[in-house]
Amino acid sequence: MKAQQTLEICREFNAPIQALFDAWTNAEVLAKWFGPEGFSVVDAQTDLSVGGKYEISIQSPDNNIIKHFGEYVEINVPNSLIFTWQLKDQTCPGSEDQNVNTLVSLLFAETDKGTSLTLTHEKLPDQAAYAGHQFGWQSSLESLSKHLTS
Repeated sequence: MKAQQTLEICREFNAPIQALFDAWTNAEVLAKWFGPEGFSVVDAQTDLSVGGKYEISIQSPDNNIIKHFGEYVEINVPNSLIFTWQLKDQTCPGSEDQNVNTLVSLLFAETDKGTSLTLTHEKLPDQAAYAGHQFGWQSSLESLSKHLTS
């Protein structure tokens, strides 16, 4: 059995805490920024309730559609959001041939300059999934930063 990996990324945003929380939970806003650079959201659905489901479909530069989906486990507006992240039927690097339920926790905190975000992605099945998600999350957070300051 391969050792599970945990990815943690901390990032500061020049935006109010509620705006950052909404960027993750409002499907209309999520569709404007989610995904690595060069990717675009083709559909985003959120049911922001504990047990509610979300699905985000993004299109890669080579026109592959990648679906990200799971359900909300904990919602504490605007301080934290925890949701499952299903690795299944994906072509993202590190996610191919996986069928694993992982967990993403977002912790938001007000700072002097805006809001800090700590993203923790747990239960990644191996180093390849860790590396693929590290790239994906870092690039997505850069897209989020650009969206919030535009």
